[in-house]
Amino acid sequence: MRFFTPRYSFPIPHPPQMSNKGNYIVSLSQFTSWLGGIAEELGVELYPGFAGSSLLYSEDGHAVAGVRLNDVGVDRKGRPKDNFELGMEFRAKVTLLAEGARGSLTKTALRRFKLQKDSDPQTYGFGVKEVWRVDPSQYRPGQVVHTMGWPLDMHTYGGGWVYHMADGLVSLGLVVGLDYANPYLSPYRELQASIDIGWLSRLSNFPSAHETSSVLCQAPFRGLLPRSIRCPHAE
Repeated sequence: MRFFTPRYSFPIPHPPQMSNKGNYIVSLSQFTSWLGGIAEELGVELYPGFAGSSLLYSEDGHAVAGVRLNDVGVDRKGRPKDNFELGMEFRAKVTLLAEGARGSLTKTALRRFKLQKDSDPQTYGFGVKEVWRVDPSQYRPGQVVHTMGWPLDMHTYGGGWVYHMADGLVSLGLVVGLDYANPYLSPYRELQASIDIGWLSRLSNFPSAHETSSVLCQAPFRGLLPRSIRCPHAE
C-alpha cells in the first residue's frame, strides 16, 4: 500500500485483510465462465439471460423458498403478446442471492426479514478503471498495490489500486465514496491526476509505453451523480 501526495508517494503498512500474498489476479468474467462449465459438468442447470423478478416464500412466509423469473413475451407497457409465457418458478432448500451491491431481490429480502435492523448502513462508491499494456521493463507479474491519499482530500473517502495481470496488462483504477461533498468532483479526472504523479507515471512515461485496452465506469446510483462526471470510451 502506498500513500500519495501531489509530488511523492510513500509505502505504508496495510491492514491484514488487504494482504494478497499467495492470491491470484483473475478476470471475474473469465473465471465465472470457466466455473459455469464445471458446474454444468456436475449437473447444475444454468439459465444465463434470465432475470429473477420476485422471491418465493414458504407457506408460513418466514423463509425464502425460491425465485420466480420474469415473464416473457410482453410489450413495453407490460401487456401480454401472442408469445407470452409466464415466468418459471425455481424452488430450492437454499436460495443464494448474489446480485451485487444493491440487487432488487436482495432489497426485498432485507425489508421483509429486517436483515439490516442491527447492522451499519451500507456504503457505495463510484469506480473508474483502465487496463493498460505497459512497457515490459515496468511489468511486474502478480504485483498488487493499493493506494490512498492524493488526489482525494482528507474529507473524501476512497482509494486506488494497481494490479499487474497476465500478458503484460495492468489494471489501475480509483473508487470514490458516493458521500463526497464536492459536487464538481469527477472520479475519472481524479484518476488521471493520480496517474500524473511520479510513482504511477513511470508506467506510462516511456515512448509507446502503454496502450489503453479498456475503460470502465461503474456506479450503483447513477441518478444521484453530478453531471460533471464523464467516462470516455477507450480508443
